[in-house]
Amino acid sequence: MKIVIVETSAQAKRLSDALGEGWHVEPCSSMVRDLPADQLGIDLEADFRPSFVVVPGKGNLVRRLMKALRDCEAVYAAMPPTREGEALAWHMLALSPDIKDKPVYRVLLTALTPDAIRAAFAAPRPLDMKLIEAYAAERIVARLVGWTINAAARQALGFKTALTVDGMVALRLLAERDAQTAAFTPETRWRASVSFVSDGIPFTANVLNAKGAPLAIRTAEQAGQLETLLKGGQFWVDKTGQTLKAQPAPVPLTLRGLIETAARDLDLMPEDTLGLIATLYDVGWITYPDSVPPSSLGEAAKAYIRREFGTEYLAAETPLTTGIAPADVSRTPEALPGDGAAVYALIWKHFIAAHMPPAQDKLMGVRILVGASKDNPYPLELRATAALLYFDGWRRVLLSDRQDAVLPVLPQGTALLPTSITVEAATSEPPMLFSEAALIGALVECGVNVPAAVAALSGLRAAGYVDGEISLSLTEVGQTVVAYLLANFDELTALAFAREWAADLEHIASGERQRVEVLHAFWSRFGGVLRPAPAVRAAAEHKPIVLRPAEEV
Repeated sequence: MKIVIVETSAQAKRLSDALGEGWHVEPCSSMVRDLPADQLGIDLEADFRPSFVVVPGKGNLVRRLMKALRDCEAVYAAMPPTREGEALAWHMLALSPDIKDKPVYRVLLTALTPDAIRAAFAAPRPLDMKLIEAYAAERIVARLVGWTINAAARQALGFKTALTVDGMVALRLLAERDAQTAAFTPETRWRASVSFVSDGIPFTANVLNAKGAPLAIRTAEQAGQLETLLKGGQFWVDKTGQTLKAQPAPVPLTLRGLIETAARDLDLMPEDTLGLIATLYDVGWITYPDSVPPSSLGEAAKAYIRREFGTEYLAAETPLTTGIAPADVSRTPEALPGDGAAVYALIWKHFIAAHMPPAQDKLMGVRILVGASKDNPYPLELRATAALLYFDGWRRVLLSDRQDAVLPVLPQGTALLPTSITVEAATSEPPMLFSEAALIGALVECGVNVPAAVAALSGLRAAGYVDGEISLSLTEVGQTVVAYLLANFDELTALAFAREWAADLEHIASGERQRVEVLHAFWSRFGGVLRPAPAVRAAAEHKPIVLRPAEEV
């Protein structure tokens, strides 16, 4: 009997149905081991060696898995195709004393359709220790930072803090935006426009300087002088033109892009979107987020486009890129019942649109001069533009609410009579506060993955550090915590270091740098401010390990 270890019960059912007899599929329900909750769990004197223990409450699960591993002939770890998935498999296998005598295979399931499952099991690979090393480095630094800062903050502030490394980055982002908003000084500029009607078609032209740049009108007096000039002037057409502008097709939605799009278009909270994505993957409707979809899905998308819209709607070339794709293109959004239908529709439409040619707009423009007479123009010009869809391309699938507009035929020299002249003040707006989706996007730019970013934000809300629904802001307690971080751990919690650390982890994952080397460099830089309590003797369940391939543990 060959055993397959997956993450969830839903995945176990899908694989059992696809693999048939001779296979035994067991879910591990996320990480089975972690650093101990009641002690540091890291030996600072032995190259930051971690000591992992079975996660509380998972003893029975581990015993069942160990029995299954003992009785099997081969092990297939079919965890998510991520760094975390690699570590999840390794942690589970490292607990078994019998695993060193059995072959261990890593299976990457980009989708849970029968064909994708069979293809993945036909091409397994060994565990990638570089990915596991990177995950271990990330977990070690998270423990060193979190353990120290939370203990110090509790003592200094007099209340219990609940800070993770990702949460600290989120707090710094929110504080930075709050500071930008507080320091913002609004500026008032005046802008002018003139409306016309020709051949029954209304249009509006913006008033610019003679070089076609926005006017620098900073006072009400200047605005009044401009309005007087316009009201007393004559207007005539100087030049017209038109051109075609291509709008490139979108790429398939990434997890970050889907979070932001679902928030904007469907009013879905990030946690809800993540839950629906997990369900859609587990039931075999989408590929694993931010993996590279197999080329067969691209071919299927092209076949669908050719059949439904014709060859003129096929892109000349579509490079493979990471994102989320429908696991079966023939399953159109209308075929999916339940709450996930709208999210699936976003994924399906963006994937199909990514294989279609650019949309093309016909851009029309007119340059209008104004002056006391045609022989005496003011040092001003007016420009009116309009866009009309010329070829819909990918917009055939991804419809938009845009309103097309046209300009009338305006021969050069045509005199125009204004129907209205508008000179109005416009005051600049401060930077917008973060929405949940925007904050998650900013965290991703700092190197935090989307699930961790969502979890960090949820933790900050639960701790009472962040408030707001549409726009997020720091609470009074959150401001106190940020002030403490800035005063005592500024560089360690800075956004610049978060990006540097994310790059270091990628270097470990690619094999360019060694885990121990990176950790020593981190400690030489921050060991002076990080003074964690020394690790105490391990509990009975505690099993220290060395990071080696699972089959050697």
